[in-house]
Amino acid sequence: MNFIYNKLSLLIIEDNLGDFILVKEYLEESFQTIEYEHALDYKSAEKLLRQSTSYDIIILDLILPDTSGTLFIQNVVNLSNQIPIIMITGSLNLKFCLESLEYGVSDYLFKDELNPNSLFKSINYSIEKQKRHLRLLESERKYKDLFNFSPAPMFVYETDNFKLLDANAAALEYYAYKRDEFLSMHLNQLFFKEDVEANMRSLKTTMTKDKDNFEMYLVFRGKLEKELKAEVKIKTIHFQNQNSKLLVVNDLTEQLLHNQALNQQNKKMKEIAWQQSHEMRSPASKILGIIELLKLKTCSPNEQILLINEIETSIKELDEVIRSISKKAEQVTTKKSNK
Repeated sequence: MNFIYNKLSLLIIEDNLGDFILVKEYLEESFQTIEYEHALDYKSAEKLLRQSTSYDIIILDLILPDTSGTLFIQNVVNLSNQIPIIMITGSLNLKFCLESLEYGVSDYLFKDELNPNSLFKSINYSIEKQKRHLRLLESERKYKDLFNFSPAPMFVYETDNFKLLDANAAALEYYAYKRDEFLSMHLNQLFFKEDVEANMRSLKTTMTKDKDNFEMYLVFRGKLEKELKAEVKIKTIHFQNQNSKLLVVNDLTEQLLHNQALNQQNKKMKEIAWQQSHEMRSPASKILGIIELLKLKTCSPNEQILLINEIETSIKELDEVIRSISKKAEQVTTKKSNK
């Protein structure tokens, strides 16, 4: 026998001492070291399970002196704290055995077919199955933490009918809905009427194209008719046993408003520059003309004084234009910052 688990700790819940000894002998054949506690009835088993959850496996007889049946199975599963349970039964009621798997039992064995190999196989199968289950639960927990505590708005919708299935706190704040309101809606209710057809057509392409991740730009409608512009990323997931999509929102509303204000500022600055450049050309041209006359050295002293006065006047005009440009530019930047 190959020992996958050299040491095994278990709780055996069995009222028939003959069956208990048989199970114990089979275990000793399969495992190098076993540590076990034995409960003859449900009351004793309940006490042991409330005291300790360090067992690797629970072996459970279906019928005990003080209880049996569905409620008994459910109670032990609830007390087990994720410890795998193998049910051993003398009954050949296959329907009930299959139902017990739905209640949380890991495996079932019929007493007439019990042997060291079947018990060994069932224990190893049940322990490994439970490990996979716990890893899956941990993965789901991490996903929920990432989903619920993410600062980015996220929500999940059903692929086929676009019903909203889940939303994190950031999404509820972003769209200004309470959770029960949001989860009673369909995705098309998050769009303005004039955008519904185009947006839903875009979203339907994510159902037919052969890939899992999508990016697109959408304009949403908040509860108070607020326009919310966003870049979204859509990922195919399996949620609550349904084919679903996870939609992550990157809000662009403030960024677009900032870009719009920046474009308006640049446009205004260009207008100022164009207008003032024309006003600067006249005095600048006058100064250049006077300089050319002075270079010819044909002017009398009185004429030179007049020309110099004209240069001074033109320079003052240029100074006024420059001051005007600075003042208008300051007004434009001040309006932007106030926004």
